[in-house]
Amino acid sequence: MNYLNKTPLCLKIVLLLLFCNTAIFAQKADSLKKTEPLHASANIQITNNGVSLFPNLMLGKPATIFNLTVGKKHIFFEPELRWRLNGEPWSYIFWLRYRSKRTEHFSWHAGAHPSYVLRSTSVSINGKTENRWVSQRYFAGEFVPVWHQSSKFSLGLHLLASKGLDPYAIKKSSYVSLQPRFPNIGISKNYYLGFFPQVFHLTLDDKKGYYYSHMISINKKKMPVYLSSIFTYKLNSTIAGDNVVWNVALNVKL
Repeated sequence: MNYLNKTPLCLKIVLLLLFCNTAIFAQKADSLKKTEPLHASANIQITNNGVSLFPNLMLGKPATIFNLTVGKKHIFFEPELRWRLNGEPWSYIFWLRYRSKRTEHFSWHAGAHPSYVLRSTSVSINGKTENRWVSQRYFAGEFVPVWHQSSKFSLGLHLLASKGLDPYAIKKSSYVSLQPRFPNIGISKNYYLGFFPQVFHLTLDDKKGYYYSHMISINKKKMPVYLSSIFTYKLNSTIAGDNVVWNVALNVKL
């Protein structure tokens, strides 16, 4: 006679429930192992001079810049929102990026964004001149391969192309930059420098030029607040703009 036929009904129910619970918890454990966590970080910067690698997008006044990164696995949404210190808008950039899985010595990412540069402009409305905020719209794409020698040095190539979407915007622009990166230069037990120089070629419609730029940051380990500075020097260019542009900024990592 079958042994299960001799088992009381209540015991059969208990055994069945135990089996179902075990299967459910096992599935949950497997799903948790496969679920990719959501990554989020932010940086708030206050600077004495809102600068840009594109001279036509330069603010030239004190500014606040908010960078946000949200994503999982390989896809990240990375908006960069910029305002004047008085709260007036400067520019909004909405990056969507794909970041590859890094190997021992190589990684890359590709991205695209719409962006909006806002300016206060005098316009004529019904025969009257008024100041209104006017937006220049752009769409851009980038590709950035990076070779990693160690945690203290890597070399990147940044390729970016942009298209203006309004009649009064720059129609076509391109940016090609060679970027050595020194993210962790130890200067003491608790402090280190980040040094990010670059030489780049820029075109804005029929204008073009060569530039040198670098960003330096002074960091303290386990401290979310740090100082940074950008310096850009025009090497040879037909693009209008100052020969030297620089700023100093206070940053807070969130």
